[in-house]
Amino acid sequence: MTAADQGERVDDLAARLASVELELAMVRASVEERLRTRRLAVVDERGVERVVLDARHRTGSVLVRIDGPDGSTTGVEIYAGESEDGSHEVGLCVLRDGDVVSRWTAG
Repeated sequence: MTAADQGERVDDLAARLASVELELAMVRASVEERLRTRRLAVVDERGVERVVLDARHRTGSVLVRIDGPDGSTTGVEIYAGESEDGSHEVGLCVLRDGDVVSRWTAG
């Protein structure tokens, strides 16, 4: 390989690196500008959803749940929402197997 060939390879690598750096900067700027979703789930090492942040149907909520050894599910959900008539509600629910077993609302 001649010195000219090595020089061309270095120039090619430099151009490719500059291109990757530009793409990375564009992705970073996009993420920093805004990261939006309606639902975000944090899963444990087995892939089971443990914490779910949700923003749908005029309601925002945070659900934390645990599965029991018998397949049952227990969780607590904090929520804030707006009903169709425009009234606001903030509260907390205790959930077992998808059913609300206890509820507290402010106001």
